[in-house]
Amino acid sequence: MNNLRASHERCGDDTFRLSVYEAGHTITAYLLRQKIVSVRMLPRPPMTIAEKKFISHSWDSFMDILENRALELFGGQIAEETICGSTSCCAGDISRIDEISRILAGLSVEDEVDSEEILFELEDRAKEMFAPDYVREAILPVAEFLYEQEMDGHMEVKGRSVTKIIEQYIPQPPEEKRGLLKLLKLA
Repeated sequence: MNNLRASHERCGDDTFRLSVYEAGHTITAYLLRQKIVSVRMLPRPPMTIAEKKFISHSWDSFMDILENRALELFGGQIAEETICGSTSCCAGDISRIDEISRILAGLSVEDEVDSEEILFELEDRAKEMFAPDYVREAILPVAEFLYEQEMDGHMEVKGRSVTKIIEQYIPQPPEEKRGLLKLLKLA
């Protein structure tokens, strides 16, 4: 608890706050079983293998990438809220998540699927991902590592380095079935 209280004091440092935010994105990508290529110390999710190419060039693959991106965006906000007590680092994420939700709703073959329903389902899933204590406990060590890297002048951090830290706190998650494809009735 003292570490959490001490970290609140550090949240006035914009670089530390960005590090917390990036830790949330990266932990979410890990929980989604994505191979993290790198983390750039910019307000955006990490580079993952999924961004490099669509594995199967299918709609399901495209939907998974959009769903993952929205969850990663929520992850940054959840981490910042957990460590800093508020979200202020990258306020544009909610509009990006809203846009992704609208795209997903537009891809649905059902007229009754509402983009807000998708957004709230994604938010609930992201919160569930961060519910276990061991996930929340991983945020600060990952953020501190990213902060140190940034202070040493490393704008981009190798994904494997960050993954090693995450693995000390979070066991490899099981493969999960995607929930939105059923909601959108595309599966």
